[in-house]
Amino acid sequence: MKRKRRLWIILSVIGVIILGFYREFIFVHINEQLFALWYDEPSRASDWIPFLKSTDYYTLYYAKWFLTVFFAALFYVAIVGVLKVIFNANYWKELGVIYAVLTVGAITAMGLGYVTNSVEDLYIIARFLMGIAQSPLLLMIMIPGIMLRKSLRT
Repeated sequence: MKRKRRLWIILSVIGVIILGFYREFIFVHINEQLFALWYDEPSRASDWIPFLKSTDYYTLYYAKWFLTVFFAALFYVAIVGVLKVIFNANYWKELGVIYAVLTVGAITAMGLGYVTNSVEDLYIIARFLMGIAQSPLLLMIMIPGIMLRKSLRT
């Protein structure tokens, strides 16, 4: 039973890491295609994403916003699942608060950017915050954080 649990832990962590690489692959190639379309240059985007080269600039640009929300939600679900496998407890509330803070921070940065006419400057902050929500970083922080909290309670 202990080996099966270890295997599930290892596989679930690997799954989150693979999700991170998959997300990065998609966004890098969308950005490459956006660059090629904007500057009217040949695209080096991957053929593994079939719709990419036949989609216009603004459709791809706005698809990135949808994909950002989609991958953030996917990471939320995946991390909650991994934490459930590792600790046999639900941490969806704690992780939900972290995701809410990241999302509200990103929205606030963008809103402030529009109000102060400095979107380009504050977009970097919003992108950074949403990048955290779309990566295994929160899992890497949550695991030792939960272990530390448990050790302090005993």
